[in-house]
Amino acid sequence: MSEAAFLRLEEIDVRFRLGEGGLLRRGRETFTALAGVSLTIDRGECLGLIGESGSGKSTLGRVVVQLVPPSGGRVVFDGTDLTALDARRLRPYRPRMQMVFQDPGESLNPRFTIGDIVTEPLRLLRIGTRKEQRARAARMLERVGLPAAALAHRPTQYSGGQRQRIAIARALVTEPELLVLDEPTSGLDVSMQARILNLLRDLQDSLGLSYLFITHDVGAVSYLARRVAVLYRGRVVEVAPTRDLIRTPRHPYTVALLDALPRFVRGESLPRPVITEATATTDEPPPETEGPGCAYAPRCPHRQERCRVTAPELVPAEGDKRLLACHHPF
Repeated sequence: MSEAAFLRLEEIDVRFRLGEGGLLRRGRETFTALAGVSLTIDRGECLGLIGESGSGKSTLGRVVVQLVPPSGGRVVFDGTDLTALDARRLRPYRPRMQMVFQDPGESLNPRFTIGDIVTEPLRLLRIGTRKEQRARAARMLERVGLPAAALAHRPTQYSGGQRQRIAIARALVTEPELLVLDEPTSGLDVSMQARILNLLRDLQDSLGLSYLFITHDVGAVSYLARRVAVLYRGRVVEVAPTRDLIRTPRHPYTVALLDALPRFVRGESLPRPVITEATATTDEPPPETEGPGCAYAPRCPHRQERCRVTAPELVPAEGDKRLLACHHPF
C-alpha cells in the first residue's frame, strides 16, 4: 500500500451491534459489515467500488467521511490519521471531505429552500458570513448547471437529475478535495445519467478532485474510474485497472458479477473465463456466521479444501497490475 497516497484505508473493520432479541439477532450479538478493508486513492484519482447489494459499499463510503466510526483500522487522509482525532480536532478536515448520497429525494429536505440546503454545510462549519455563504452557494449552483435564482426555490420543483445537481453543489460548496459518490446516477434515466457523469468528470478535471465512486453500473465506472475495487461481504476480493478488470476479471466473484451484465454493457471483445456452474447463486447459501476460510467459498464452484479453512490475503497478482484475494484465481 502506497504511503504517499492521498487517502489510505488500513484494515478497516466495522461491526454493528444487533438488538437483544427478535429476528435480526439470529444468535449473534454483532454483524460484521466490513472486515480488513485496505484501499488507497491518489490525489486526483477516481477509484470505483462495485459489489452486490449488502456488500458494505455504502458503509465504507461513510467510514471515509467519518459518518460511521470504524471498529478497527485507520483512515489516513493527506497524512493524518482521522480515526485518532476527536470531534474538535476532526472539524478542520470536514470541509475537505464530502459525500453525495444516492437518492437526492431523501437527502434534500423538501421543506428547505435550495439556498438553505446548499449553504447548510457552510453554516454548520461556520465558514463565512451569511452573505458570503449565499454568494458561494449561487456560484456553485451555476457551476453544476443550475441558475442562481434556484436558491429561492424548493427541491420538489426540480427533476431527479436537477436535484442530484443540487446535492453535488451542496457537497462542493465547502471546496472539498475528496468526494464520496454513493450511487449518484441511480434512479436516473439513461440520458440524465450521462449528463451527471459528464458533470462529475468535468468537475474532477477542473477542480482536481479525488473520488470514491460507489456504483452498480459497470458502464459508469468504466467511464469515470481509473481503478476498480470489488467488495464481497465486506471484503475486498480484487483491485485492478478498470479496463483490465472488466475485460479479464480474475476472481471468481468478479467473473460472476460481470457475467450478470449484457456483453454490450461490458464493452467486451476479449475471451472471458468460463464459469461452468452458476456462481452468483448456488444451493449452498452464504454462512450466517463467519468461518475461517474464504467468504466466497460457499458460492464458488472452484473451491477446494484450502478455501474452506484459510482466508486468502489481498496480495499482488502474478502477471498484471492488480491485487487478488483468491487461492485459485483465473
